[in-house]
Amino acid sequence: MSIFLKRQAKDLIRDITSLGSLSFYLITSLIFLLLNNYTIFRKLAIGLVLIYVVVIPIRTFYFKHRPEKFEYKSYIERLDASSFPSLHAARTAYMCLTLIEFFNENLISLIIVIVSLAVFYSRIHLKKHDILDISGGAIVGGLIYFLVSYIGH
Repeated sequence: MSIFLKRQAKDLIRDITSLGSLSFYLITSLIFLLLNNYTIFRKLAIGLVLIYVVVIPIRTFYFKHRPEKFEYKSYIERLDASSFPSLHAARTAYMCLTLIEFFNENLISLIIVIVSLAVFYSRIHLKKHDILDISGGAIVGGLIYFLVSYIGH
């Protein structure tokens, strides 16, 4: 593979992983707010808070190095250096389920699932997480989605 194609592939993986970032999650939430869809906005906001309420204590008491270790000096840096469970995977799984519910259409749902799986893969490819971290994050995101959905109704 040429250097150009390798660079393009690396950029694509980096771009895909950003779809699971906090920034993308907040922008998506803001779009629903601006569209006056307060139900989905509220669901995304509550889910995000609960994801952090679950993940922060896990990372506080169970530290697991990332595949490529991060240096850390403070508590916040230590939280970021810990890889289990993956916040990217938790946010992605939660948003995936929320968007599937919102659009309620098979083709769009399939696209959302494929993009979510690509985000999961990108985290492993970039050596930020391993499959256990991704699985743990996806489970956290899924469980919180079902918790919010059943409490919300």
